Order: sequence, then C-alpha cells, then structure tokens
Amino acid sequence: MAYIFEILRRAASDLQLPRVVSVMLLPMLAALTVWGGLLWWFGATWVTSLEALVAAVPPPAWLEAALASWLLGFATIMLLGVLLLPAIYITALLITSLAFMPMLVSIVARQHYPNLERKYGGSFSGGAANALYALSIYLLLWLITLPFWLLGPLGAAVSVLLGAWLNKRMFIYDAVSEHASAAELKQLRRDGGWRLFLLSALLGLLHFVPLVNFFAPVYMALAFTHYGLDQLAQSRGEA
Repeated sequence: MAYIFEILRRAASDLQLPRVVSVMLLPMLAALTVWGGLLWWFGATWVTSLEALVAAVPPPAWLEAALASWLLGFATIMLLGVLLLPAIYITALLITSLAFMPMLVSIVARQHYPNLERKYGGSFSGGAANALYALSIYLLLWLITLPFWLLGPLGAAVSVLLGAWLNKRMFIYDAVSEHASAAELKQLRRDGGWRLFLLSALLGLLHFVPLVNFFAPVYMALAFTHYGLDQLAQSRGEA
C-alpha cells in the first residue's frame, strides 16, 4: 500500500506542472461537449425510447395512476443518467489515451526518468487497438451487469471493478509503450497483479467525486505513467 500511495503522491505533484495544468481539464470538457451535443440533438428520441422500455415493465397493482406516471418519468431520467455517465467517463479516458498520453509520458519521463532508455516496444496504432479492445470488452460486460444497479451497492461495486479493469488494460500499455521493448511491455502488463489492480480501482473511484472527476483522467494517466516507468526502471536495475 505504501508504494501505491507513493505513486499517487508523485502523480499529484506533477499536476502542478504548467504543461499539465494547461491540459488538465481538456479530456473531460471534450467528453462533456461530445455527449452534450448528442443529448441536444437526440435527447428527445432517447427519452422516448427509454420511457417505452421502462413502461414495458408493469407497475405493482397497488400503485395509483398518478404515482405510476411520476415513477415512470423518474425511472427514465435515472436510466438516462446511468447510461450517460459511463459514456462520458470512457470517452474522456479514450481522449486522454489517444490525444494526451504521449505528452504526459514525455513530461513524467523528462522530470523523473531522464536516463531511462527508450526501446519503442509499442506504437500509436497498438495503443489505439488496445484501447478499442478494452472499451469493447468493458461495454459488453457493463451491459450484461447493468441489472445489478437494481441491487444498489452491488451495482456500484461491479462498476468499480469493471472500471479498474478498463483503466489498467488501457493505460499501462500507453504508459510504457515508448520506453519498454516488446518483451518488457508484455511482461509488465502480465505481472501487475493485485497491486496494479488496486491502483486502478482507487483511481477509478475519483470519477465518482464531484469536481475531482474533471481532472481525474489526466491524473490517472500520470499515475499509470509513474507506475509503469518505475516498474520498468526497477526491472532494469535503474531505479
């Protein structure tokens, strides 16, 4: 745990760097713009479709008509929120991975690992393919487990676990693809174990914290970069 908190501390320290500050909010703002525009254009259609879906579930006999109508509207809005929030979250992660990760890796490497040799075991196309694969698996599992939200805390727990897997799968590749060889990259992705998964879960929780979630994708990218480059330096005996 001490090592994980040290990684989080290093990432938090880098949030103060001018180049990081200049892009800190951009991934989440871009994701909000994308989904805000889609909601503006297609929101009425989405609400109508979700109302039809919710209305297909017959209400209990004891519910009065007025209460049932109110409950239908409330359930529709809640379902729309449950669908939109993960969509915004994964869009921000994808934007961070594809557009900002190379710059963030460069900043961390220059500040903390200037002598770490670059072996270019990964590539941009490999990172994009990895991100799309991770998102496809995540969305499939998220849809399958969506009914767990009806069970309250269990739904939140499942969401955190799925988010941890997505974070780990997406960002560890980006973090070390420039510096690791192909063999080192494969080894680092395989050997993370519980420590890397716990780091991913803790970082994923930030998306549930108001205001903090606006810069969580960039902070997450910094933390995974610190973890990946530190593990790589240790494996080479350069820590």
